[in-house]
Amino acid sequence: MKDLNTEAAKAGTDELVAAIANGENIEAVVLAQKLLDLGLDLETMVEAGPTKALESLSNKCNNDEFCLLEILLAGRAMMDVMEQVVSQHAGFAAMVEAQNRPAFVLGTIKGDMHDLGKNVVAMMLKLEGYRVIDLGKDVEPERFVDAAVKEQAGYIGVSSLITTTIPSVRKVKELAAQAGLTDVKVLAGGAVLRQAEPQQLNVDFVAQSVFHLLRYLRGESEAET
Repeated sequence: MKDLNTEAAKAGTDELVAAIANGENIEAVVLAQKLLDLGLDLETMVEAGPTKALESLSNKCNNDEFCLLEILLAGRAMMDVMEQVVSQHAGFAAMVEAQNRPAFVLGTIKGDMHDLGKNVVAMMLKLEGYRVIDLGKDVEPERFVDAAVKEQAGYIGVSSLITTTIPSVRKVKELAAQAGLTDVKVLAGGAVLRQAEPQQLNVDFVAQSVFHLLRYLRGESEAET
């Protein structure tokens, strides 16, 4: 497989971002597949394509450019890329039996209705072999902990794009400790949360991207063996 030069990669990923943002799901799938076929590595494609498109959508969700139909169509395009392209090319432990990994409780915190980024994370965690308990969006802090107790989870993942949710994010680890879940790692991510330090959010780790999260989890797994 030949290498894709920087200029061609930039042009290709820009096209992919535009296709996703415009809700052109078929075109987005074709472009993503083409980039991989030409030699662009999976992580770069996801970071410069779907992740960048997600950031542009997040910005629109927080200003006067918000359009529900546009967001829904873009979300469909993004998930088609993840399901039809990324999941087929992922160089992750996709064949690992789910029971070999601890359960991972995941959701968007109360007060935030965004879930595109959370959905991408859920898919990548499943590819990595985790059993994902997706609580959806606008989730009360208590629900994260209740689910972790019920499912004997090893991790709680909290997503948010909105600054006003930070007080709720901070409650999750406190509630987990009260429930005796001292070994459960509380992880956070999202456009706003990734700008904060773990101690500011009262969490164990802040992921800058889905791949940053996966690298952290792999390190955790290695430490346990």
